Formats: sequence, structure tokens, C-alpha cells
Amino acid sequence: MTNKEKVFNLVKELSQDINIKEKKGITAQEIAQKLNLKRNVASHLLNELYKEGKVIKINTRPVYFLDKEVYEKRAKEFKEVSKDLGVPVKNFTEDPFTKLIGYNGSLKEQVKLCKSAASYPPNGLPILLIGNTGVGKSYIAQLIYEYAKYIGVIEENAPYVIFNCAEYANNPELLSANLFGYVKGAFTGADKDKPGLLEEADGGYLFLDEVHRLPPEGQEKLFLFMDKGIFRRLGETNNWRTAKVRFVFATTEDPEKTFTKTFLRRIPLVVHIPSFDERPLHERLQLIYNFYRNEARNLGMDILISKQVLNVLLKTKVSGNIGKLINVIKYSCAQAYSHIIKSKTNILRIHLYDLPKEMQTDLDIVKSNFHFNGMLISHNKKDEGLSWEKDDNREIYSALNKMFELFKEYQNNGIASEEFKKNVLVYLNELTDTIIFKNDSSYIDSIVFNAIKNVVENVLNIMQNMYGIKYYGNSVLVLSHFINYLLSDVTYEKYSESIESALEILKNIFPKEFIIANKMADLIEVNLDIKLNKIAVAYFTLYLRSLNKTDTANLINSIIIAHGYSTASSIASVANRLLGQFVFEAFDMPIEMSTQEVMARVQDYLKNIDTSRGVIILVDMGSLEEIYKSLTDIVEGDIAIINNITTQLALDVGNRILQNQPLEQIVTEAIQRNSSRYKFIKSQKNRENAILTTCVTGIGTAVKIRDLLYRCLKSEKVEVIAYDFNRLRGNGIRDEIFKTYNVKLIIGTADPGVKEIPYLSLEDLITGDGEVLLKQVLEEVIDNEVIEKVNQAIVKHFSLQNVLHYLTFLNPTKIIDQVEKAISDLEVYLGVKFPNSLKISLYIHVSCMIERLITKDPINCYENIEEFEKCHRHFIEGVKSSLGVIEETYKVDVPVSEIGFIYDIIRSKVKDVAI
Repeated sequence: MTNKEKVFNLVKELSQDINIKEKKGITAQEIAQKLNLKRNVASHLLNELYKEGKVIKINTRPVYFLDKEVYEKRAKEFKEVSKDLGVPVKNFTEDPFTKLIGYNGSLKEQVKLCKSAASYPPNGLPILLIGNTGVGKSYIAQLIYEYAKYIGVIEENAPYVIFNCAEYANNPELLSANLFGYVKGAFTGADKDKPGLLEEADGGYLFLDEVHRLPPEGQEKLFLFMDKGIFRRLGETNNWRTAKVRFVFATTEDPEKTFTKTFLRRIPLVVHIPSFDERPLHERLQLIYNFYRNEARNLGMDILISKQVLNVLLKTKVSGNIGKLINVIKYSCAQAYSHIIKSKTNILRIHLYDLPKEMQTDLDIVKSNFHFNGMLISHNKKDEGLSWEKDDNREIYSALNKMFELFKEYQNNGIASEEFKKNVLVYLNELTDTIIFKNDSSYIDSIVFNAIKNVVENVLNIMQNMYGIKYYGNSVLVLSHFINYLLSDVTYEKYSESIESALEILKNIFPKEFIIANKMADLIEVNLDIKLNKIAVAYFTLYLRSLNKTDTANLINSIIIAHGYSTASSIASVANRLLGQFVFEAFDMPIEMSTQEVMARVQDYLKNIDTSRGVIILVDMGSLEEIYKSLTDIVEGDIAIINNITTQLALDVGNRILQNQPLEQIVTEAIQRNSSRYKFIKSQKNRENAILTTCVTGIGTAVKIRDLLYRCLKSEKVEVIAYDFNRLRGNGIRDEIFKTYNVKLIIGTADPGVKEIPYLSLEDLITGDGEVLLKQVLEEVIDNEVIEKVNQAIVKHFSLQNVLHYLTFLNPTKIIDQVEKAISDLEVYLGVKFPNSLKISLYIHVSCMIERLITKDPINCYENIEEFEKCHRHFIEGVKSSLGVIEETYKVDVPVSEIGFIYDIIRSKVKDVAI
């Protein structure tokens, strides 16, 4: 910690409990003694903190200092005491730049430079303000002067002299005479000595406006004074005069073209002031609000501004910028006032026809909608509805820091993918809660917040229509709060480095949500006329993920291309909405657009998504069937193209994609139900190594086994895929999955009988009996060192209790005891002792079955169920009897179809028992 930081922390600490009536503040001597510093060092550091606006300085003898935050909380008390002390209240005023709209927003960097110009020892630095007419250069120059007084670098009564060089541009001699002064007889009419502006401004500031009109000889004389602090009046030849003058220059021109190089070199600080239309929306709105509020106070009337007027003022590029805007606002008030001069109303209503004629003629602006409902301004109430500044964002920064630390940990392979996905959503909720509930909600009814809310609602509706994203009732409010905070706090920029890597991670982990988030950000920026920080895309991505936790990252990607302005969009929109997920991306192809143009857009899209599982392209006519030729180098997996696209075909294909069917199966079966043709282009790239997980009871449990196995393999180069048991058993090695992947192993609850591929039962994985087989398989694809780590992870994650905990929401300890009793009863009933491997299979199957029954999602189909009931009634009765306690405990009824699967599991392990 630096000495300055120690001093600041000590001032904060000592200021907390200070009794201002007994003690006026903290002295440099106190600080020096407590921190073991020299008094002059402590005094210097305290004055630096004062100049930075962190502490308050009380100019008595001795000089006292106070923490600024403490002063602001007890301002009234301190001001009363300051009167008794004879200390002018000016020492307690706010930083003058806080009056400047945008000082902590779009003008933050400009304000920083202006403060540097004023505070730089010993006499400040010359500064040049550049900007179009009316952007506020004169006002900012005045604030620099006030700030210099505020920090005590010039006297309170120091002069502030303004001179417009344009007034004497055609008379260089007279211009010089005004600047430097003249002696009697220097020119015709000079009948007495006269001091110039430099002498007038001695000890203070000289503001030279339109300085580009200063001729080269005038610039030469001025830079001599800026260099050495000496000058001569016009007509003087012997003595040099001196003065201490600080300079602020302003120009509307390019300084490189209008100033001599020697003069420009003497101005170290050049500040560009943006035009009105370049300022952010909330700043433009605040300016309009302030100027109308001034008029309301002058007139002693409330002012109601229509939304059309607000729209025009916000969007019109006013040639005179803020200066012209003030005149337009005065004009509109005068026009409106003339209409009500005879009435007794106390509300002045500003309509479109009250604006100057030239502002009423731009129909595009008049008709456009900025989502505002008009603005009512009170003439006698302090209205803080447009306040954007927040005093303390530390809790928000803390939540953000935790989130970015998590991204960093994941990037460094310190956390598994599944754990990252879970934790990042926890941190998202934490951040959201902090933004919404921690902060003052007084702005919720403000014009800006309501505009954001309207836009967000429209954007979410568009996303729902296009991509089937279902959002909650509070989603609009949540996202509006976030955007409002993002716009009000420019310090989010400090996360710019972290956000780039975070976005790359989100793009890979949540690809579909990432695409939608970018489109949301684009729409919000266009509709609110703002530029969002990239952190918004990250937040939107995670928020969309929290709305739908179904993992779509491993789904086959599909796009729709159709001729016409909205044919593809319409079909994709309907399909996505009915499917309830983002399955199809649409590419509309107006008649005048060439195939090459639309394919360039498709290629850009495919380059930014994971195509390893292949791509299905639905097209409307034969002319697009050959487009695959330009995609084979981009798409990692197979490509299928189906023509004659219809909504029915899209829904059929979409359903199959969500069911995780293989790509070739999807297209071959989909065209049988629709009048379509297809082309299937097999990927020529190397097939990826894969392990299949499967379950006799369906894909749900297979997915859970896959996710658990992912935890062990982490980032190793082996894909883990959940796959349908019946497809494997029915198709064998001919199944499409074996053409797409180099399948090394099948893990499941029952052997599907694919002889060419090794099978490892889940119970062998749990007991450790499958360690040798697993090692043999993994040796072919990963290093021995990594295999050992994988084995350790499997021992950790694939204990029976952990597997049950992961596969079900039931209490593992309790359910194991209950299932153990049921299995023991069934052994007694059948008169057979089950091997341990069978018991583990039954533990897992029965536990998952109970969860299905509790959630009312049982397996109701079993092959030849009627025949099974007839032939195995004794077995059915025995199972029902054994599971009686479980049925009673969980208030469920085990159907015959579920008992059939229990029969299959026992029969696969015990061949010689009559059941």
C-alpha cells in the first residue's frame, strides 16, 4: 500500500466519529505522527487527495481535512459550523465538473484532461478545446476556471477573461493591441497607455475563443509569452513585462491546418468535444430535460412535452448543437405560450407544430418511434427522475469479479464444464439480485428506464417469435435494470480484457444462446440509439441459458434458406416457437439476391458455430441443392440438404433433432413423410473418437450417465454421446452413429449386443471390475498419465451413492436401504441369490424407476406386454410384493411395463432360474 493510500484510509477512519463542534477536522501533523511520516510529506499527500476530490480542505490555521463521503453525509452540520469558523462555504462546494452532463459518461476522458490542465504544477497547462459550434466549449472553459479555484491553485477572486479572436480577425494589429496592450502613440488613435488582456488575466485564466482566427504573427507573440512568461505592449521596445496567465483555447477547425507548428507544440493538451448527436441517448435526454426545466422555472409553469417533440429533438442533427438546441427549446416554449396566453392553464404543452418549420419536415424522424411517452417537467419540484449516477457499486463489482474469476478458472482447466455451467448461473443470479435489489429504485418510473423497458419487451417478443425463447414475466424488468445500470456506469470498461475471453468461452459452451444474445444487443442498440458494452452480450447469453437449461450445444445445427423477403424467417419462426427452442436459423433470399451473396452469409454463420455433428439445410427449390459445394471445407461433419421446405417438414426435422437422432436417419425418415428429395454428403474429415452411453429404459438415464462421465473425461479428446438402446440393439454396427464416430466403447445398464464394440456395464464401472477394459480402450486415444487421472476421477464420481445422487433427486442413503430390502425380499421370493453386479444394476434401475413414478413419467411401453403378463404372472406378483413398502412410502403404483424391464435385467444376469 502506498503512503498516499495509507493517508487516505486514515483520514476516512478518523473522519467517521469526529465531533465537528469540538474538532474541525484532521491536521497534517496528526497524520504524520500516526503514520510516522514527515509533516511536509503528509501535507503534500493530503493536498494531492484534495486536488483529486477525495478529501475536503478547510482553510483555517492550522488547515484541516475531512473525508469527502463523511462530509457529504453530514453536510448541513459542517456548513453550519463553517459559518461560525468564518470559513467560506465555498470550501465545501461540489466539484464544478459534476454540473456537466456526461462528466462521468461520454465526457469522462475530456473531464480528466481538463482537470489535469488545471491541477498540473506550478501554473497548469494550456489546453485546446476542439468541437463544432455550440457543443459547449465556452461552458467547459468556465468549468476549468471554477475547478482551478475549487482545488485552490488560483485565488478565489482570480480573473477570468474571455476574448473572441474572430472579432479582430481582419485587423491583426488591433488584435495584438487587445491581447498585449499598447503604449501611447503606438498607432493612430492610441492617445494613452492601455493594458492588454494578458495583464487583466494575471493570476487567473484567459479564454481565447475561435483561436484559429489568430494570425501567425499573433501566435508567435503568444508562444513567446507561453514559453517565458514575458511580453511587451504594442509600441514598447525596451522593458519586458511579466504575468502569470493560464490559457484555455477553443476552435472549430483542424488545428494542424490552422496553427503554426511552433504554437501547437506549446499546447500539450488537446480535447475533442463530441457533437450533440454523438452523445449517448440518456445524456441527450438529460440536456433536453434541463433546458426545458430552466424554461419551466422562468415561466413558473409545468411543461408537458409530447413524445413526437421528444423524438424529433433526440434524433435531429441540430447544426448548432447544444447552443442551437437551447434556442429551439426557447422557441417552442414561446410558440406554445402564445397559444395559451389568454387561458388560465398552468401547464405549457409543447407540440410538434411549436417547433421551427425546418424540424417538422423530416417525416422519417417524425414517424419513427423512440419508445417514449412524453415528458412532464415540474417548475417547482426537484426532479431526479433522470439521475444516472450511482454512489456505490462495490457489491456489483464483487459479483462481477467472482464471475470473471470463474471464467478464468475454467479457461485454465481448473473446473469441469458441468460445474462451470452450474456455478456461472449461480453467479448470474447473484449479480442480478444485487443490481435489482441493492440500489435505489427511484428511477424505475423515469423516462429513460421506461424507454429501455419498452425496447426490451419488444426485443424479447421478437426473440420469442424468431427462436421460440420463452421468457418469464419479470424478464423485461431484469434486463431493463441491467441495461440501465450498464449505461449509468462507464467503469464497466475496466472489464474489457476479461470480457473478450469470457465471450469466447460462452460462444463455445452456449452457442445458440450466444447467437441470440448478439441479435438482442444489436436490436437494443438500434432502438435506443446507444452503444452497449460487450458485457451485455455475456449477460444476455447467461440469462437466456437460465431460462432454458436444456443443453442444446450438442444438437445438430439446421438452417432454412428460401427465396423471398421473409419466407425462410416465417417458417423458422413458427417451427422454433412450436418446438420451444432455437433449432433453425433463417436466411431469406430476395429475388434480386444472388446465390453467392446468400451463401456468403451462410458461410459466415457456420464459421462461428460448432458443426462437428453436421448441418441440415432445408431449401425451397432445386436451384439451391448444389450449395453444399461451397460448404464442405467449412462444415466439420456431414451435410444434408432437403428441398421443398414446408412448415410441416421443418417441424418434423426439428423434432428429430431434439430427440438426438443421427443426421442421416433424420433426413431419410423425414422425407418419407413429406414430398421432398435430399442429398447427403458424407464428411471426408477424420471421425472423432467416441464413447456411447445407453440405457434399456430410454434416453433420459443415458444422458445423465453421459453427463457424469463427462466430469471424469473433462477436456480429453473423446466425445461422450447418449444413444438410444433400441436403435443399437436393432441396427447393430450398421447404425448411423458408427459411420459418424469412431466408437471405442458402449457403457450402459444393459448390453445392446453390438458385438464389434466393447461393452462395459454401469455396475462394473461402479465396482471397479471394468477398470482393465476401460484402460485398454483409453490407451488408444490418450496418454497413460492422463488415464490414471481419469481412473481416479471415475473412482470418485462413480460410487453407487454418487451415481444415484446424480441420476435421481432422491436421497441416496435412504433409497439404497429401501431398495436393498426390496431386492432381499425378491431373492427370498424367487429362491435365488443375486450376484453383486445384478444388485447394483437393480439399485440403479429401481431408484430411477421410483423417480419416474413420482414425477408421473413412467415407461408405459414394453415389447409384447400382454404375453409377458400371461407367462410371468408369478414374477410380477413377487416384484409387486417386494416393492410394496416403496409403493406405500412414495404413494406410487409400479406398472407391468416397468416390471418387464426389471425382468430383463435379472434374466440378463441369471440364466438358470425359473422366473
